[in-house]
Amino acid sequence: MKNKKGLTLIELLAVIVILAVIALIATPLIMNVINDAKKGAARDAGYNVIKAGEMKAATEGIKNVNPPFHYDENSNLPMKGTKPTKFTLDIDKEMKTQLRAWINGYCVVKDYGREEVTIDESKKTEKDCVTGSNTSDVEKPVIQDGLIPVDFDSNGKTVKADVNGDWYNYDQKRWANAVAVTNESRDKYKNASAGTAITESDILAYYVWIPRYKYQLWNVEGNESQPQEIKIEFESKSTPKSTGTKNGEWLTHPAFTFGSTELSGIWVGKFELTGSQSNPTIKPNVASLRNQNVSSLFNIIKSMGSNYGLSSYDSHMMKNSEWGAVAYLSHSKYGKNGEVILNNNSSYTTGCGADSASEDSTSTCKNAYGSKGNETYNQSTTGNITGIFDMSGGAWENVMANSANQDGSFNTASSGFTSAPDSKYYDQYKYNTNRENHSISKLGDATKEVYVSTAIHWYDDYGYMPNTSHPWVYRGGRCLNSVNSGVFSSTHNNGVMSSDRSARGVLVSE
Repeated sequence: MKNKKGLTLIELLAVIVILAVIALIATPLIMNVINDAKKGAARDAGYNVIKAGEMKAATEGIKNVNPPFHYDENSNLPMKGTKPTKFTLDIDKEMKTQLRAWINGYCVVKDYGREEVTIDESKKTEKDCVTGSNTSDVEKPVIQDGLIPVDFDSNGKTVKADVNGDWYNYDQKRWANAVAVTNESRDKYKNASAGTAITESDILAYYVWIPRYKYQLWNVEGNESQPQEIKIEFESKSTPKSTGTKNGEWLTHPAFTFGSTELSGIWVGKFELTGSQSNPTIKPNVASLRNQNVSSLFNIIKSMGSNYGLSSYDSHMMKNSEWGAVAYLSHSKYGKNGEVILNNNSSYTTGCGADSASEDSTSTCKNAYGSKGNETYNQSTTGNITGIFDMSGGAWENVMANSANQDGSFNTASSGFTSAPDSKYYDQYKYNTNRENHSISKLGDATKEVYVSTAIHWYDDYGYMPNTSHPWVYRGGRCLNSVNSGVFSSTHNNGVMSSDRSARGVLVSE
C-alpha cells in the first residue's frame, strides 16, 4: 500500500501566494461593483426625489428662485432659508434649472433640459451638493481662541453662525464673518447654539475672512488698464504656490505669505479702526479712530490680540499687499465686481454709504450699516452685509508700506518709529523720488496693475506712490473727496498723525 502524502510546505506557500494574487485582482473589481451598485441605488432614489421636486415646482409655479427654495424631507413643501435635508431647486446665472439631491453620500443631479440623472462626484459634501457651489475649494476660516463665527439675520442683526451649515458661500458673494467679544461674554457665546443673537455691546471687533487664492495676471507692465473682472481661483496652502510673472499666468496672492509662513487666509477688520487708544475696537456706526501717527496705530492694533482673547492670532496693522488682496477679491466674481460706493459721512462714521460714488460729503449717514437688514449695501466689497466696509472714503487708511532710503534702510520719516519692525509686518518698496513712478509697485498691491494714467487708478481713484520725502502709503481716499477716493485709491504721506487718517486691523494664524 502506498503512503498518502499531504502538501509540502512549499506547495502550501505556493497556494497561498496564488490566492493572494487572485484576491488582489478581484478585490478592486468587487469594490467597483459595490460602488457602482451604491451609485445606481442613489441615482434611482435621487431620480424619484427629483421627479417629486419637478412636480412640486410645476404645481407651485416655482421658478427663477434666488436664493434657492429648500424642500423638507417629510412635507416636500418649499421653505425658504431652511437647512436642506432632501433636495433643492436652484436657478443658475443663465437661468437654467438644476435639481440636486444628496442621497447616501452622493450628489445626484439633473440639469435643465436633460432627462438623464447623474452623479456629480466633484461635490463631496451635502452643503456643496445642494447649493451647487464648491465651498471645498475655499480654505476654511481659522476659528481659534476668542473669535466667534457669526452670520446676519434678515434684520441685519449679528447671530452666531452654524459652522456646519450655510455659514458662507463665496460663489454667492457671502463672505465668512466673525467677532471678538468681551471677556465676560466670551464663554457664553462660545457655548451658545447657532442662531443665538450676539448683543452689540458685547462685540469688540468684526472681522471678515479673505481665503487664500491665486489670480490671473493681466497688467504686469503697468500699462493703461481699465476696470475688468479679476480672475481668481481659491487654493489650499498645501498646494504648490503659483509663481506667474507674465500676463495670463497665475500668481498666488503675496498677502498669503506672512514672513516665512504660508497662510490659509487672513481675517480683515470689517470697518476702520474705532474706539480709543486704550480701548480700540472695530465696530460700525461710530467715528473711526484718527489723530495717531503710523507707529501708534501699529501698536494699538498689535495690542488687540492679547487684550481681546485673540492670543493665537497675530494682530497687526494692514499691509499694502493685504489691502490689495481684499481689493482684488472684491473685483472678482466672488465680490461686488464693480465700484464700491463712497462713505461720504463727514463725521467719519464707519459703515456709512452714499447713494452714488460721486456725491459730496455730508453730515448725514445716508445708508447706515444695519439700516437695510441684510440687503444691498453698495458701500461693501460684496454689495451686501457680509463684505468689508469703509474701503472707499471714510478716513484715509494708513497701511504698513514704506519706501526705503537711498541706502535701502527703513525710512521712518514722521511715523514715530525709531527702527524698523519685523519685516513680516510691512511691505518694503524701493527708494523713489517721483510719486508718479509706478515701477516700484508690487504685483497684487492694487497699484501698478490698476494703473490708468498719470496719478490715476481705476474709477478715477488717486494713483500716487510713496517717495523719499513721503515714504508711507495710505489707501481708500476720504469722505471729503468723492472724485479721487475709492478702493483703488493710493497716495503717500510722511506718517504723521492727522485728523483724517485711520487704519485697519488684520488677524493671521501662524
